[in-house]
Amino acid sequence: MANGNGAESSMGQLQLICDDILRIEADALICPAHKHLVRGRGLSAQVYDRAGDELISECLQLPECAIGQACVTSAPNLPVHYLVHTVTPQWSSGDQWGVAAVAQLRQCYESALAVARARNLQRLLFPALGAGTNRFPHEIAAHQGLEVLRDALDEFALLTVCLHTQSALGTWRQVDKRFF
Repeated sequence: MANGNGAESSMGQLQLICDDILRIEADALICPAHKHLVRGRGLSAQVYDRAGDELISECLQLPECAIGQACVTSAPNLPVHYLVHTVTPQWSSGDQWGVAAVAQLRQCYESALAVARARNLQRLLFPALGAGTNRFPHEIAAHQGLEVLRDALDEFALLTVCLHTQSALGTWRQVDKRFF
C-alpha cells in the first residue's frame, strides 16, 4: 500500500507529519532520553513534565541506559501506552567522532524497534531523534532514521515520524524522496 509520502509496504505504513507529538495516539512514543533516565531537555523535558511523578518513580527503578540503547516504561498522562526511551548521541559537527555518532543514532532507531517488537507494539511515534537539543542536522537524522524505519515497515502497522516544524518536515520529505 502507498501513503501520501510515497512509502510502500505489503503491511506497514510510514508517515511524515508536522504536529504536536504529545497529542498523537499510538502504541508507543519513542522518547530521547538521558542515560540516567531523568528529565532531559527538549522533548524529554516535555514528556517528563506531562507524565509527572509516576514516570520519574518508574525510571528510578531502571538501570542506566547507554547511548544507542532503549528501554520501555509506562506513559502516564500521555495518549500512548508506552514510552520507549532511547539515549541519543550528541552531534559533534562532523569531526572525527561524527561517524561514531551517526552509527549510534542509527542504533537508537534499531533499539527502539527491537523493544517495540518484543512487546508486539504496532503503531510507533518517532520524533527526529538527535535533531533537537543534540543538534544533528536534519538531513543526517532523516537519512539514518528513514533507512532503518523503511527496512522495518513489514513488521509494523504504522511508523510515524512527527516533526515539530514545517521546515524539518520539508527536509525529511526531501531526503525520503531523494534516497528512498
